[in-house]
Amino acid sequence: MMTNKLSSFACRRHDLDCGGSTPLLINNESAVSTTGGSARGGKPAQSKNVACVEYKGKLFKLAAYEAILLVIGLCAGCSRYSAEIDGCAMVPRPPVISPDYSGTVIPPNIAPLNFTVREDAVEYRVKITSTFGPPIDVCSFSPGISIPLGPWRKLLSVNKGQPLRFRVQGKSADGSWRQFNTITNTIAHEAIDSYVVYRLIPPIHHSWHKIEIHQRCLEDFDEKRIVDNRTFVRGCVNCHTFRQNRPESMSFQVRSRWFGPPMIIVKDGRIRRVDTRTGQGVSPAAYHSWHPGGDLIAFSRNKPSPFEHTGPDVPDVWDADSDLALYFIDENRVEVPPAISTADWRETWPSWSEDGKHLYYCRSPQLPADKYERVRYDLMRIAYDRGSNAWGQPERLVSGDQAGLSTAQPRESPDGRWLLFSMFKYGSFPIYQRSSDLYVMDLRTRQYRRLEINSDMCDSWHGWSRNSRWIVFASKRGNGLMTRIFFSYVDDDGRFQKPVLLPQRDPAFYDSCTWTYNVPELVTGPIAQTAARFGAAISEPGEVLKAVGP
Repeated sequence: MMTNKLSSFACRRHDLDCGGSTPLLINNESAVSTTGGSARGGKPAQSKNVACVEYKGKLFKLAAYEAILLVIGLCAGCSRYSAEIDGCAMVPRPPVISPDYSGTVIPPNIAPLNFTVREDAVEYRVKITSTFGPPIDVCSFSPGISIPLGPWRKLLSVNKGQPLRFRVQGKSADGSWRQFNTITNTIAHEAIDSYVVYRLIPPIHHSWHKIEIHQRCLEDFDEKRIVDNRTFVRGCVNCHTFRQNRPESMSFQVRSRWFGPPMIIVKDGRIRRVDTRTGQGVSPAAYHSWHPGGDLIAFSRNKPSPFEHTGPDVPDVWDADSDLALYFIDENRVEVPPAISTADWRETWPSWSEDGKHLYYCRSPQLPADKYERVRYDLMRIAYDRGSNAWGQPERLVSGDQAGLSTAQPRESPDGRWLLFSMFKYGSFPIYQRSSDLYVMDLRTRQYRRLEINSDMCDSWHGWSRNSRWIVFASKRGNGLMTRIFFSYVDDDGRFQKPVLLPQRDPAFYDSCTWTYNVPELVTGPIAQTAARFGAAISEPGEVLKAVGP
């Protein structure tokens, strides 16, 4: 029987690296495997007499004493099994870790925040503690720190509202140890929606060669591809959206040379392929927004054209014209209300309020392409009555000209309190502009402000959790080229906390990842449809609903 101070202890070595890491967990009763080989994340299997250990993709069952001996052998280089190191030289600063999971608020249901220690050492010890429950001790001979899922979940679940501390120690080549100031985060009371859905594309401008939509469970590392444009000859896939964070009501847009530009709608378990063009020269749908009632989608019709600058923001998009329309799903009918589709204005970025009584959107006056730097979109809102299908008068919430900035992507919080949107120098496509920042408006006072969590790179493509306590957004902070997904906690007073980067199983994942993540949407559960089903619905011969309307 081991008599150290550990209740959970993970040890990792390079020669046992399976899928990023192979941590083995041991306590005074059982051995637990939390290996990285499973696609669903490390799910511990516990037994007082038998331990399951994965090594190089193979699963072995060992008696408990055999597992203990195995761990002892693997940890031969560790000076002792307790993570308590006496006589450490204190370093009066926190350690540099990547991603920077420090000084922030995290969801109580988030996957382990695996990280890399950017400090020179030959051995690393990390102790993770909170107010209640046993600590987690991790020993690693590499800078990558992989936190076992089971103990992590238990620690967070009993410490909602409490601090979460990371104490990092490093052993130098001469055998001496250093200890850094403790990193402290806070565990929120409120959970985040369990899944995030996002688009993955290479960082190549104007290329449709490979585009995928993935869903990722935020409570572990399970990731599933749900749309793959290679299943329908590499058309463009964009702008997926959901009804009130529900995975069973979904839509996205396809643009394909071979299969046309259908709107793909998932409703009541059925995938529908709809051609929203209702006349010659009419543009297909672009940005979608589901009405809370579930039978109506507002969408924009845009005429985008890519172009390039010689300055720092090389790629750009010019929208030659746009207006808004409604698609009545059950009636298969398109309507173009005059209130939100006028000849004098370009209307785009539709977004329903939580109660369905208002439609937010952005609009700008018609200007020629050579004046693109003067195009600034106002943030608008208009009342709508679903019962009578009647519209009120447009309200201007933010004037682009007065602010000296353009607006895009309005998103109301589910509790109706806040309006989140982007502002940037000009135009309607913030994802290509490093000037793009997130702003929030208090809908009780109509006052708005730039968020304190913005970076000096592009921040955009944002959304809310169902409980209005978390936002998700895409940001190019870091390298300025590839967008990554971040989360931020929002308190009662509208204060947004330091963003948390989407955690990955491999602590060094982002060091070599060349994918761009965008259009992140939080949803409350997994999407049932598969990439094969979506591919068949788009490409196979069958019914294409042709919407009726002007």
